[in-house]
Amino acid sequence: MNKLVEILTLGVQIVLTFILTFCIYMVFALLDSDFGFEGIFGLIVFQPIIAVILSGLTIFVCIIVGLPIRLNRKVNIWWTTNFYVPIIGVIFGLTFLFFALLPPFYETVVYELDGGSTVKKIPNSTFTFIGWLLTAFCLLHIYAPRQLVEKFKTYIQY
Repeated sequence: MNKLVEILTLGVQIVLTFILTFCIYMVFALLDSDFGFEGIFGLIVFQPIIAVILSGLTIFVCIIVGLPIRLNRKVNIWWTTNFYVPIIGVIFGLTFLFFALLPPFYETVVYELDGGSTVKKIPNSTFTFIGWLLTAFCLLHIYAPRQLVEKFKTYIQY
């Protein structure tokens, strides 16, 4: 019974994390698009492929880094008892992503395009990186409160 609950929990965590990271990537790609024919084609065809790969890689890395939460009994009990910690982490991560998009935090990059240099303002890469990883890690390792899990276990047994 416990294994079934753990597998269902992990499945829900992975699906929710994948959906959120995919959506976050696509929002950033949409905000960066130039909206020419090439830009729209890339946004519709290539960016979703990159989003799937990047989201999957992020989930894999976050699962590996978070193995102590799942395998160490003391850490798992603390993490699941203090279920609000990952919720706060998701909120902080989304806040970092929001701040990355604000104009005062933009970064300016210069790149060569068709023999001329072009200046472009992009979201803050530090805020984006921290927000992306914090959101993915905390959402991937978010658990329901113990009381709710115990009620679910008794409900399944009937």
